[in-house]
Amino acid sequence: MRTMRLCTKVFQDYPCTHRAWRYKGHCKFVHGYCRSFKFVFSCDKVDKNGWVIDFSGLKEIKEFLTSWFDHTFLVAKDDPLLEVFMDLDDMKAIQLRIMDNPSIEGTAEFVAKACQQIIDRIVTDRKVKIESVEVIENHKNSAIFIL
Repeated sequence: MRTMRLCTKVFQDYPCTHRAWRYKGHCKFVHGYCRSFKFVFSCDKVDKNGWVIDFSGLKEIKEFLTSWFDHTFLVAKDDPLLEVFMDLDDMKAIQLRIMDNPSIEGTAEFVAKACQQIIDRIVTDRKVKIESVEVIENHKNSAIFIL
């Protein structure tokens, strides 16, 4: 039987905006939420401290989240107003981030996959896996992506 150890780390309150341009209701308009991210990490073998992962070593993940989600505007790469938003970014009116899917579901998948690459690079003595990333918007709604 496989032994697995789990731990969680939460990064909270990244204010960003987005729009669901395909949606027929009010979410088609630019709107914002604070997003938080809950990571579940696993390993088969703990480190010399008995930990799944050293939280102090997650600075690169925090920098990644800050770059993508702190006072940014998330837009789908196929948004029909993409050029308008790119112009606003050029004018320094917004900090544009282009994604496949800026919903919380799409964000959870994007963050999980990108951050697993970071973990693979920074943890070299053993395998640490991101089991899941939960993206929480405004403490009311969330989406979970399981790797």
